[in-house]
Amino acid sequence: IDAKNTFFTNLGQVAKMLNREPAHLARFLLKETGRAGAISDDRLVIQGRMLHDEAKRLIDLYIKEFVRCPVCNGIDTRIVSEKRFRFLVCDACGAKSPVRRI
Repeated sequence: IDAKNTFFTNLGQVAKMLNREPAHLARFLLKETGRAGAISDDRLVIQGRMLHDEAKRLIDLYIKEFVRCPVCNGIDTRIVSEKRFRFLVCDACGAKSPVRRI
């Protein structure tokens, strides 16, 4: 964090741990904050200052909406597209739940 920008230097690492594309996580963070930003070398630069607590809250929200299975609470999931729809598919219990587009 500097006076004008917030840097997520471990965006690629976090996305890999969540089994998601860094671009998907970045789009979520930018949309939820309503700020502009860009991905550069596996890091996300967001215009404006963001506190650590806000960043943690947003990552937790991302996990709730796009990673954690609503049926078994597992995190062994993936997002699949079928026609115009996206689903969260759980590899642990087999549940298939719709997810919103970012």
